[in-house]
Amino acid sequence: MNVAAETPLTAGFEDKVFGATASFRAVLEAMSRPAKVLPLPLVPEAPVGLRAGSVAVLLTLADVDTPVWLAPECDTPQARAHLRFHAGCPIVETPSQAAFAVMSVASDLSASNAMSVGTAEFPDRSATVILESDALVADSGPYFSGPGIKDRRRFDVVRAPKALWPRVAANCTLFPRGLDWIFTSPTHLAALPRTTEVEI
Repeated sequence: MNVAAETPLTAGFEDKVFGATASFRAVLEAMSRPAKVLPLPLVPEAPVGLRAGSVAVLLTLADVDTPVWLAPECDTPQARAHLRFHAGCPIVETPSQAAFAVMSVASDLSASNAMSVGTAEFPDRSATVILESDALVADSGPYFSGPGIKDRRRFDVVRAPKALWPRVAANCTLFPRGLDWIFTSPTHLAALPRTTEVEI
């Protein structure tokens, strides 16, 4: 039986071009203004396993050339069918194969150890982690500094695992290699490029 054919599809962006353009601007702003919590310009319907923020990011950035890995709690037939149909991206079975990796605050973050951090010659060949949570909180949590931040900025992830911020801090030391992080909730997003330093 073809499981994908039997899985009902949730809708993508109502207007694909407008939705992708608006979401791309939001992601670009989040990456250029690290640790700033921004509202999603559009809140797409999300399949079982994913939140709207992650769906918006993937429908904007993922395509046939960007393999996506889903952590076990995000990996559902509905999520796979949705991303394959609306983004056309391949779903891979191991984090080492991923250009984008979708995880949640319930995930085993050690999976990020296997993800590509690029090389000195090709630092752009690194993965981007999309971490889902119920909410993102501005002006709370650790302090962040670096390019795109005047002085320092704070934000936090609701129910963030204890390993998260030390892991992000260690990632910064790999520059110019390293993972980029995008944090999503059902209504907001924030980002930490590898240039951002964390004060724990």
